[in-house]
Amino acid sequence: MAIPARSLPTVERFHEALEVCAPYVTGVFDLSDRGGPEHTIVVKGRSASHLRKLARRVADLIGTRPEGEAPDGTDPWLVVDGGDLVVHLLTDAALQRYGLVEWFGSVAGAPNDVFVVAMLERLRDLQEGRRTA
Repeated sequence: MAIPARSLPTVERFHEALEVCAPYVTGVFDLSDRGGPEHTIVVKGRSASHLRKLARRVADLIGTRPEGEAPDGTDPWLVVDGGDLVVHLLTDAALQRYGLVEWFGSVAGAPNDVFVVAMLERLRDLQEGRRTA
């Protein structure tokens, strides 16, 4: 019997969302000290259709649905909001335009979580072209 997405603990849903978006994650933040979600992931997709596919996969994990576009409708910016876990999915152009990673990063660090640290190291290796087991 499958466990509904919403009944999984937040940390498990966070880890699963990281795995789904792994090669495209540009930032992981804990914004709880500012009244935001404890788990925030920023993802850079290759295209608008790629973002929509990733957003649907993450939304299925979280148990909600993706929302939004860019305020002016030009650069895709989708958000999957699970309350305590939020995933922002943007194209490269939107990411540069809105500076989300820099803004989140200026006031918050990555969560102190062994899995997250390992995943970020793995992402860096993948981005540098190294293969890990």
